[in-house]
Amino acid sequence: MTYLMKHDGVRLLLGFILVLHLTQASAQQVTDSKNIEVTFNKTSTIIFPTAITAVDRGSKDILAQKAKGAGNVLQLKAARENFQETNLTVITGDGRIHQFTINYCKEPVSLVVETDGRQADSSPPVVLFETAMTESELEGYSENVVHTKRNIRFIREDKHKISLALMGIYIQHNVIFYHLQIENKSNIGYDVEFLRFYIKDKSNARRTASQEVNVIPSFTYGDDKTIPGKSTINVVYALEKFTIPDAKNLVIEMFEKKGGRHLNLSIKNKTIVNARLLPAKVE
Repeated sequence: MTYLMKHDGVRLLLGFILVLHLTQASAQQVTDSKNIEVTFNKTSTIIFPTAITAVDRGSKDILAQKAKGAGNVLQLKAARENFQETNLTVITGDGRIHQFTINYCKEPVSLVVETDGRQADSSPPVVLFETAMTESELEGYSENVVHTKRNIRFIREDKHKISLALMGIYIQHNVIFYHLQIENKSNIGYDVEFLRFYIKDKSNARRTASQEVNVIPSFTYGDDKTIPGKSTINVVYALEKFTIPDAKNLVIEMFEKKGGRHLNLSIKNKTIVNARLLPAKVE
């Protein structure tokens, strides 16, 4: 009996040590939750130590986008005033999961937060610029895309005299360029609340924020904020290269600010993998 008790005690101690070790290892990968305040008419910025690879919003009440050309800077804004508390999860290139509790505040205490827990002060934050391409190269390739003959048809939506069309998909240096054309056939200007890319299951009849994975552009070419009446604009979005499973679609969604003309495009993986190669030299 004493022998069994001794060995049972040893096994129990070893089990406890193993659980403690696994818990500590897990804690190194998942950061503690932080509180972030956002407002409707100002942008809050979170700066991460390494590049952002994925963003998941707990609610559509918050808007999130990666800053142009900066791989580790996430910009947040409230989609509406006084929304209920929600959350945000961000995965970075070092394998860490960053968790945030998001609340609405008319006047946030700070609009810039670094993920090491310090708020921005006298020491400037470090911004990591993305890809081997410079911003000038991204702009040059994007300009070439706009002047390239359309190679994709029938991926468009028209509603209330507004149309959103995918004109082409191109790739160069591990960057995929999506060429969108937005046409306003009405006399009423169209102000864009947001235009976003996300991946979702084809089979989801009811879409929820938790079932979506945002894909954040690294660079935007063209004015994607306003489409005056009786006008057409071309916008190019540069994204880090990716493909998706056949059971999922890439969705491009555009919402009108203080309006109801909302449009979305659904893109299959077979369309993405047929991306055309851009010339290696920027003209």
